[in-house]
Amino acid sequence: MEATAQLNNSLIFLAYATGVIVLLVGTMLAKVFYDLSKLTKNVDETVTIVKTELEPTLKNVNKSVEIVSGIIISADTKYKNFKNFMAKTPLKLLCSISKLSSKASRGFWTGLSAALKMFSKK
Repeated sequence: MEATAQLNNSLIFLAYATGVIVLLVGTMLAKVFYDLSKLTKNVDETVTIVKTELEPTLKNVNKSVEIVSGIIISADTKYKNFKNFMAKTPLKLLCSISKLSSKASRGFWTGLSAALKMFSKK
């Protein structure tokens, strides 16, 4: 009989302890859900604010890109026109003479340095 009473007392204690633990876990879960709800509300507000602020900024960036693209296209056509103009003028001959003189001068200096190296070895 005494063993049964001890068993009953142990089971009653186990039931109370389980009840207390379930209450604690339930309370903690309720707090977690409450904090999670507040967090989702804050995230939603933040996303709304960012969306309202970002739309005008993106429109400005698009306008800026269009302006820069127009400038680049205009500069490209002007460069092509200038290149075609230079091809038709006598300045083309001057440019080719400049390139030839550059090559000749480079060849002269290369030959001179090779000659100096050859004479300095003896």
